[in-house]
Formats: sequence, C-alpha cells, structure tokens
Amino acid sequence: MTRETIRRWKWIGGGFALLAAGLLYCFMGQKEETGVLEPVYQEESSEKAEESKEEKRKIYVHVGGAVRFPDVVYVLEEGDRVTDAIEKAGGCAKDADLSGLNLAEPLQDGQKIYVPRQGESLPEEINPENHLTDLNKADTIELDALPGIGPALARRIVEYREEHGGFSSVEEIKNVKGIGDALFEKLRDLITAG
Repeated sequence: MTRETIRRWKWIGGGFALLAAGLLYCFMGQKEETGVLEPVYQEESSEKAEESKEEKRKIYVHVGGAVRFPDVVYVLEEGDRVTDAIEKAGGCAKDADLSGLNLAEPLQDGQKIYVPRQGESLPEEINPENHLTDLNKADTIELDALPGIGPALARRIVEYREEHGGFSSVEEIKNVKGIGDALFEKLRDLITAG
C-alpha cells in the first residue's frame, strides 16, 4: 500500500468514527430526554383539554428536595398520588431517600411534598395534616424549598426570626428584605407562624 492509500483509509475510518459518535450521542440524548417531564406550570395544549371532556379537578402541589426540578408548584389532578407529583418534578435525584415517603398517598390541593436526600430526615415542618412550613421552626433548607425563596432569602428569614424573637404572624415575613407583596402572595398558603 502506498502512503496515499493509507491516508485515505485513515480519513474514511475517522469519518465512520465521527458518524458513529454522532449517532450514539443522538440516541443517548433522546433516551435521557424522554424520561424527563417538564414542569406543568407551562400552558397545556388545547388538544389535551379537548381529549378529556370530563376533566378532573386540578390541584396544586409544591414539590421540593431531591427531585430533578425542585421548588416548583405543579398542577396535577384530583386522585393523583405522591409518586405522580415526584414524576412531574422530573423524578428523583440519584441521592433521594424515598423510604420515609408514602408514594401511594393521595394528593391534596396545596400539599407540599419534600423528598429528602440520603441521610437527611423529613423536616418536621412538613406536617402531613396541614402541609405548612413554620417560619418559627424551619431551617434554611426547608425555607429554601419554598417557591421564590433561595438560600440568601432563607438566611435572611432565619436572621430576622433570631433578631426579633420569631414571627407573630405570616404577614410579618414581608419585613424581611427581599420579600414584597407579590412573593408573599405566593407563600401565604404554604407558611405558618405556628
């Protein structure tokens, strides 16, 4: 074989390798994407609405913790279970600990589902009876799980609580720098000043 022939075979082999790598990337990427559900707060298509003439009552559930899309309020249907809410949130993270959750529990409107990580216990503030986060007891992790509250705001809430001896009402959270009327309206039904 001449050098020119060897060079051509190298180019052909390299082309096939790139083609194989591209196909592998496409197929692996598709498998990953098909397993992920986007948050439901996006508008649903009118086709779906027309498919079901007898729509079930919609309920709103906050899912936080060790899920792919945490700290989002998802729209589900009456009769759905905890496992359905976790699926809507993109499924569990690799380090999720489901042993403390009743995955078959029926959901209620306004419920908060918190999926703990391995070694983390389910926060006491997530009360199965009222599903409210207590501003006077919650730590920064639990506060961070509330919609619109990130780590910085969670720290400010805890600092305010420590400086002022706790919250006497849920409205008092508006005194924390960064929490205005709009954010308070999102939080009002998810918090208590226990």
